[in-house]
Amino acid sequence: MTTTPTSETWQNLSSDWITWAERLAPAAEKINRHMIEAADLKALSESRNGAPLAVLDLASGVGEPAFSFARALGGGSEEDRVNIPGVTGTVTATDIVPDMCDALIERAEEEEISNITATPADMENLPFEDQSFDVVSCRFGVMFCDDHDKALREAFRVLRPGGKAVFMVWAPLVDNPLFAAMDAVLGNILGIGFDKAGLDPFCFGDVNHATDRLKNAGFSDVTDTSHSPAGRIPETAPFWKPQMDMLFGNILRKSSDMEVGAINAAMFETLAPYIEDGHFQVPICFHVLSGTRA
Repeated sequence: MTTTPTSETWQNLSSDWITWAERLAPAAEKINRHMIEAADLKALSESRNGAPLAVLDLASGVGEPAFSFARALGGGSEEDRVNIPGVTGTVTATDIVPDMCDALIERAEEEEISNITATPADMENLPFEDQSFDVVSCRFGVMFCDDHDKALREAFRVLRPGGKAVFMVWAPLVDNPLFAAMDAVLGNILGIGFDKAGLDPFCFGDVNHATDRLKNAGFSDVTDTSHSPAGRIPETAPFWKPQMDMLFGNILRKSSDMEVGAINAAMFETLAPYIEDGHFQVPICFHVLSGTRA
């Protein structure tokens, strides 16, 4: 029997998320663009007669995709500003772990992103009034809720009529060889994988079931797109470490050096078939789901 990770679990993992935030930011920015496109901020701004948009980002961690939305709405320094012409607004970032919110604000200040605030919040019980936001976004977070459908209903509740919610979720495990390798290797060496850790990152993987969930929560005009990018990473780089640390760091910190060495060796061996011309080219697969509040 599995259990859902508690806020204490994510609190224990917050140091891992903070550690990897800066190094993962460029890759995160690339996939965040799919969420920005799905939100269609320009069309939404026009429907609001050019008024500043209010975006709520759920399970923001230490900044993704909240930073991408903030930049799209005119935030950031002159050097990295990528806002959509004529579109402005603010982002309210949230996370169940207060330490994550604190780290997010520190990063925002360092990167001169001034149109963002952060509030500790449980996405199943949001501390916001009905119809408070034009956009609700969530990247790889909704699958870790105790009650996924309650979280979707909360997103719908705080959305203004005509507003849009955008969720990025993992496709099934079979379509994500990095996670499949991680699950198998950690299971063999430490006796723990996603199931025993109470993690189910792939519970929205069936896109038909996932879109039905959005419809049942009240959303209309529900759409989905699937994406399968593959990076190009030198074969000497243990590229699996960030995701492994951010999901299992609390367990790995208790592991011996011998166990950690065995894990890295097994991960390399399992993913070696994806090496081409001296580089790992391991695909990831995810869905972007969107829905409108009529």
